[in-house]
Amino acid sequence: MEQPIRVLVVEDSPTQRELIVALIRAAGGFTVVGTADNGGAAVSSTLAMRPNIVAMDVHLPIMDGYEATRQIMQRCPTPIVMFSNSSGDGERRSIQALAAGALAVVRKPGSLMSATGTAEREAFLRMLRLMAKVRVVTRHAPRVFPPITPPPMVGTGVVPEVVAVAASTGGPAALQTFLAGLGPTFGLPILVVQHIARGFTTALVDWLASVVPLPTQIVTTETRLQAGRVYFAPDDAHIIVSGRNLVKQQPCRPEDRYCPSADLLFETTARAYGARAVGVIMTGMGDDGTIGLARMRQAGAATFGQDEATCVVYGMPQAARAAGAVMLTLPLGGLAAAVLTTTAGVEQIRVRSERQS
Repeated sequence: MEQPIRVLVVEDSPTQRELIVALIRAAGGFTVVGTADNGGAAVSSTLAMRPNIVAMDVHLPIMDGYEATRQIMQRCPTPIVMFSNSSGDGERRSIQALAAGALAVVRKPGSLMSATGTAEREAFLRMLRLMAKVRVVTRHAPRVFPPITPPPMVGTGVVPEVVAVAASTGGPAALQTFLAGLGPTFGLPILVVQHIARGFTTALVDWLASVVPLPTQIVTTETRLQAGRVYFAPDDAHIIVSGRNLVKQQPCRPEDRYCPSADLLFETTARAYGARAVGVIMTGMGDDGTIGLARMRQAGAATFGQDEATCVVYGMPQAARAAGAVMLTLPLGGLAAAVLTTTAGVEQIRVRSERQS
């Protein structure tokens, strides 16, 4: 018989804490091993109780959810799901907690005792079940790793014009490493699908803009691509390539498996650019991106996947590799180097073009 998932609930409001505990216990398959009402207690309780997963509010007294996450991941690595019901600072701190090692962020299950909160409650419980299965490792303070030089055969013989990237669980921290590795003078537009809870996209994009040397933006209308800019889909929408040098958002439908969809981004990139593109698939749960990245590979594009050792969850890259969609698998620290090697001729071509004009 499968053992119940051991949960530590961290929430400073006694009423909210009791409601969340009741929700988890009523769902079945869980056991609440303890509760904490501040970040310091969350750290000590995790060390003492060794839960399978910690469900933690980002706003906490004494020590907030970000700092508690950072300490837990350094001292007793444990899957953590953050929740928040506020905007602004709460969302920003939630994104920072993801970068520190939390696996996911969700809206606090609102209207806990009414029918109107059913979807939020189900999403919260589903996330706890999924993330409790993830094996996490010690997260030390951020370090600068030397770039890993990829093998010389990464080129395709065609000069790329765009980079398309997909990530899910573990993605915010991986994106930070990848985008920082490209450097401030990178010469191609970068289109990104990152699976994240509704309402947290703006905070993610703003946080990345503060920690990487490239400008970021959310696509709200059809937009002409600019070199060295990073583009994201808004909430409840996909990001797709609508033509050469053009990108737009497309509203998600109820039947879509993922929103935003990595498959849609990769497929539309393949149609518009063919071999003149680079695809990168990174850490994440599930198989989103496999079909689309295969289309890019078939069109002659260079495609790279993150390796298992550096993924938080080796789901999306593994599925893509198994399907033959990945040309080269590399550690996280080598992905930017591979893209830079593949696009090395871009700047020289641009200079010649400017001289001729």
